Amino acid sequence: MGTDYKPMSQLVFREESAPRTLLELLEYQARTKADRCAYLFRGDDGVESSLTFSELETRAKSIAATLQRRAQVGDRALLVYPAGLEFIAAFLGCVAAGVLPVPATYPKPRRPLPRLSTIAADSRASFALTAAQTLSTLDLARSAPELKSVGWLATDTLDPSCAADWRRPGIGPDHLAFLQYTSGSIGDPKGVMVTHANLMSNLAMIYEGFNIAGICADPVEGTGVSWLPAYHDMGLIGGILEPFFVGGRSVLMSPAAFLQRPLRWLKTISDYGAVISGAPNFAYELCVEKISPEQRAELDLSSWRLAFCGAEPIRPETLERFAETFASCGFRDDAFYPCYGLAESTLLAAGGKGPGRPVIRSFRRSALAELRIEPTNGHPAEEGQRVIGCGRPRLDQAIEIVDPETQLRSEADRVGEVWIKGSAVARGYWNRVEENASAFGGLLADTGEGPYLRTGDLGFIRDGNLFVVARLKEVIIIRGRNHYPQDIELTVNRAHPALIANAGATFAVDHQGGERLVVVNEVDRQYRNTDLDDVAQRVRAAVAEEHELDVLAVVLIRQASLPRTTSGKVQRNLCRQQYLDKELKVLALWQAPTRGPTADRATVRPESRERSGKTGMEILPKIGPFDRALREDEIERLAEQIETRLLDWLVERAGLRTSDFDRNKPFAEYGLDSMTAVELSRELEEWLDVEITPVVAWNYPTAASLAGYLAHEVAGKVSGHEEPTGGEAEESPSAESDFEKLLAEIENLSDDDVAAALEREPQNP
Repeated sequence: MGTDYKPMSQLVFREESAPRTLLELLEYQARTKADRCAYLFRGDDGVESSLTFSELETRAKSIAATLQRRAQVGDRALLVYPAGLEFIAAFLGCVAAGVLPVPATYPKPRRPLPRLSTIAADSRASFALTAAQTLSTLDLARSAPELKSVGWLATDTLDPSCAADWRRPGIGPDHLAFLQYTSGSIGDPKGVMVTHANLMSNLAMIYEGFNIAGICADPVEGTGVSWLPAYHDMGLIGGILEPFFVGGRSVLMSPAAFLQRPLRWLKTISDYGAVISGAPNFAYELCVEKISPEQRAELDLSSWRLAFCGAEPIRPETLERFAETFASCGFRDDAFYPCYGLAESTLLAAGGKGPGRPVIRSFRRSALAELRIEPTNGHPAEEGQRVIGCGRPRLDQAIEIVDPETQLRSEADRVGEVWIKGSAVARGYWNRVEENASAFGGLLADTGEGPYLRTGDLGFIRDGNLFVVARLKEVIIIRGRNHYPQDIELTVNRAHPALIANAGATFAVDHQGGERLVVVNEVDRQYRNTDLDDVAQRVRAAVAEEHELDVLAVVLIRQASLPRTTSGKVQRNLCRQQYLDKELKVLALWQAPTRGPTADRATVRPESRERSGKTGMEILPKIGPFDRALREDEIERLAEQIETRLLDWLVERAGLRTSDFDRNKPFAEYGLDSMTAVELSRELEEWLDVEITPVVAWNYPTAASLAGYLAHEVAGKVSGHEEPTGGEAEESPSAESDFEKLLAEIENLSDDDVAAALEREPQNP
């Protein structure tokens, strides 16, 4: 780029010497805001840890100096960290060493690491940075032997004085800053090559688009809150690096903490008076569903000036419900910031000029199916599809709507592929020459303009707003007509209250010589006793009425079993393959008959059994606190009872018999995924009345070890009495009888009682 290169960061810093690289930004902030808090991490237990800008520089350069003794400029290093501040120090440490950081998903203990292994192989990583505790719990020989050859380094054990040995690497704006691996919703994860210039440009675009100078009286004093994963582009750039760019404070929390109790996100915003925070659409939906009126009464969201929403289709209904639900907490509907972005464009590609009421337009669904844009004016409202505008490109970014077949600009009334060019468009995918020529080399056929990034998203521009309607590769084409899966999925969601919103997938399969529609949707656990035949019938009727489509199959599946990417996007193609391979966790299946007049149209329900009228974990007696310390034999007996009920819970979730379970086998072998583990921790916390980390099921991965841990946690809550000194605790007859009574109550619960309890979805997480 040469000496004439002028960074967009000059628009923010107003200086000729404005930082041009992330390393220069680190040194600038440490020099000008040394003692200001840069990051504060709020643990699941409420314990806080923080880093000032100067402390962050010292930590980063000590890591960099250690790397420089082992690595060459341009080497790749995996970042394998739990949520916390050490990831940030390691990320900036790699940058300061000239090593490319490669953020990776945090592995669950004692589980296979296929995604981590894939990223390591694709990036050809030489090193993996992590924390000492993680390194001690990873069983590489069993879970990922191919990662044993990578050089592992626990950065939290390094002496900060190592920073004195740091040497400045020869890097500039056109050098790569990091590799951002995509979530792989269509294929294998691909490493997006983000340069320092790409990153600094996009951070400036976000600053300008958010209108941070306008919504914050003093941007440096402003606070942001994020629970988004650091390995995801929205979490890394929007939640971590943008506040760092501005020089403000970012309050971070773990994704698991939010998923376990969505209230924690909004409570953190309330407690710290945050100005900026955001998340994908599903997070706003979850808050509406899971936060009770009593909990809302304790929130003050009046400081929240910008609530960004992106990373997945944005539902107008979701934002409207959220604004209505939390209006009493001081949240205003003009705080929303719907936006469009993707890793290939660093992050932000389009957004408004500051927050505002969402721009919602309604277009005829039948016209969109033919790639035409026709407002619903004069037509019945039920014929329309409401779509949210995602603003316009910021600063030097440009967007064109292009016919993907002719590669000519689409007509004004036509839907086309979204093409992007500008300084924030990444250099391409790591080590994928052919894909780069296609994805990053788009040229307009008539003028030769380009190159453009071909996003694979279909949309159009109206009144200066970009409207994104579907993924190009996921458009369903039946009888020559285009149907957008998101539209059909919304129709399905509305068909019956038993169907979980934003938890469905629709796709086409080849059937008897033609393409036919398959609908898959999760069923809310509290409705699993309902007539699923009726649910399937309502789905078919709604789809036929609104989309004029005959459904081949309606597949109703277990809650939290729909395949998703690490960022929460529905993996429709993977869901399609699981359907074809019969790998979906099916509760009920309706299938259209094969050709012939005598075929049966029936809903097959593999798991139908009677339940008692009781619902909820409240039928299980509360355990603890006790009036005295329990003896070791009592703790063992308590552990046995907890294990019995724990196995009942797992049997229900995995759909197996109790005899199929081995108390010493890892939960993962029975299909216990991350979301189910978080749910398990929440239900155990409610029942046992003890504080439990969201990932307790991964730290204690068998029924035997988890029950033993929980028994000691419960027994450790001794209330009102101190344990006598100088010997064993004195026995209390009343406490002894209470303990025996409790165990008897647990033992005497009927199978129907337990089964009913397992069906309940907690109302107040």
